[in-house]
Amino acid sequence: MKPRICWTRGWTLMPLALLAACGGTPTENAAEDPANAAVQPGPMLGGVDLSTPLQIRPLEGRDWALDLAPGRIQFQQEGAKQMPFYPVSPRLAQGVATYPTQTPDGVPVTITLRPSACAEGAALAAEVRIGTQVLNGCAHKMHIDDVRREMYNEALAVPYEAGNNSSAELGDE
Repeated sequence: MKPRICWTRGWTLMPLALLAACGGTPTENAAEDPANAAVQPGPMLGGVDLSTPLQIRPLEGRDWALDLAPGRIQFQQEGAKQMPFYPVSPRLAQGVATYPTQTPDGVPVTITLRPSACAEGAALAAEVRIGTQVLNGCAHKMHIDDVRREMYNEALAVPYEAGNNSSAELGDE
């Protein structure tokens, strides 16, 4: 009986031992920390990590905007509804990043980024081609909190539809 009790206690304590083994002590150099090993910069262009969110704004005026983030490309033209473009990864060639995508209606879109001192705080010049329309602007780094705020605001802007309320359906049963 005694060995069985020890064996049972051993299995009871096993999860705690495994959790303790996962801990480890942080290293002095964050780059050497194994927890940071999975976070690697994406493709770089002109000193800008293209895996981070970017805001593309026109050279002059504010009549359009494009938010370019991993898994999300959102275009907004003044007076029009926001339009998502199919999210794609950049293609790097000859010092230029190209995003070949399309509108929800299938209109071809090409976003091209080039290293250039475009505007204050912008290290990349941008050209956005939507069908035959060409828009020129500058790409600025966008903080991830701004992306989350915009996505939250988009979710709030979706109109409530009585037929799309799952909690109302539960009350009918």
